[in-house]
Amino acid sequence: MKINRVMKKLVYLFCVFLTHPAFVLAVEESNEETQLTDSDTGDSWNYMVRISKLEKQFSTSNDDDYGEWAGFIVAGTHINKLWLTTKASTQHGETDSAEIRLFYSRTIRPYIDVQLGWKRDLKPEPQRDWLGFGLLGVMPYKIGADASFFVGESGRTAARLEIAYKHWFTPKLSLTPDLEANFYGEDDPERSIGSGLSDLDLGLRLRYQITKGVSPYTGITWKGNFGNTAELIKSKGEDANDLRLMLGVMLWL
Repeated sequence: MKINRVMKKLVYLFCVFLTHPAFVLAVEESNEETQLTDSDTGDSWNYMVRISKLEKQFSTSNDDDYGEWAGFIVAGTHINKLWLTTKASTQHGETDSAEIRLFYSRTIRPYIDVQLGWKRDLKPEPQRDWLGFGLLGVMPYKIGADASFFVGESGRTAARLEIAYKHWFTPKLSLTPDLEANFYGEDDPERSIGSGLSDLDLGLRLRYQITKGVSPYTGITWKGNFGNTAELIKSKGEDANDLRLMLGVMLWL
């Protein structure tokens, strides 16, 4: 099947990309907010709680109000960690997208973790459960990359690629461009999702750390839907893409 061949090719390319020897040359970001543990032995146990997104978005093309939030709890050692992550988005004050993930992560080489776990899509309904496998790495020039692959009920497949880069102007002021792309192996019309490249989110956030654990930010984000996903969204009278301004805050312990 053509779509399945495309998915297999994407998985292969992501794996080659994230496991390339050039990753060994990467320099891990040393800012204290990103450190789980200072131990190099892998024996020290620690944890981190972060709300990485808590933001209000303002569309440039309509009067709808939007919101997004994302966060995680990670606990473990330098080598072995357990992650609980969640993210959601709202429109008109109603949750239109939400997910939760629980997975085990192990460092297999400098700056590369392999991950295995479970994901549940809570919104839109019906809910979907997935078995997930992923690679989390820091590339040269401190570019972070997270590639995840999912297998669900009835042979459903999906993949997600996230890339981000944080540039520090000062020890407190930073600019972060980021990208998230989602792919699906087959149509899921009940959830307004089409096969292939489904959606793309490009963001740019200017953040200032006012105190340890509190960093407000402002920025801009472009959200686009493609292929069958775009057609399904248009059929409901909604825009397939949107440019938005945002205000938000990042919090962490």
